[in-house]
Amino acid sequence: MHRLLIPPVLWLILLLAMAGLSVVAPVATLFDAPAEIPGWIAIAAGLALQGIAAGQFVKARTNLHAFRDPDKLITDGVFSFSRNPMYLGFTLTLAGAALLLNTVSALIGPLVFFAVANLWYIPREERIADKLFGEPYRAYRARVRRWF
Repeated sequence: MHRLLIPPVLWLILLLAMAGLSVVAPVATLFDAPAEIPGWIAIAAGLALQGIAAGQFVKARTNLHAFRDPDKLITDGVFSFSRNPMYLGFTLTLAGAALLLNTVSALIGPLVFFAVANLWYIPREERIADKLFGEPYRAYRARVRRWF
């Protein structure tokens, strides 16, 4: 069952929950007016990171699925400044949506995604990468931050 909760599925669940909570239980507004420009910038940046990182996986002909072992260690492109640009992208898009929804309850989405990625997805992937790639992965991990 846990393997069904791949990052895009969790992202979609959280996005829908954010929208629903903003209507049903908005709690309070974040700003006097929605932060549309920062919200759209965060969404665009997040989608760009996700797309570029996914494109690097496709170009390298390696596995993109979070619960399958990687075939190759990718350390260039967007992976040269973040070990997890796709998770960063998902988090940014949710943060942007929270700004557009302009409710405190919408903040649950990016916070939950960040926590799940940081406590479940990423540690699992790091253990596997360490086992599969050894010293090259450890050197990469020492050189590049987890998020940015």
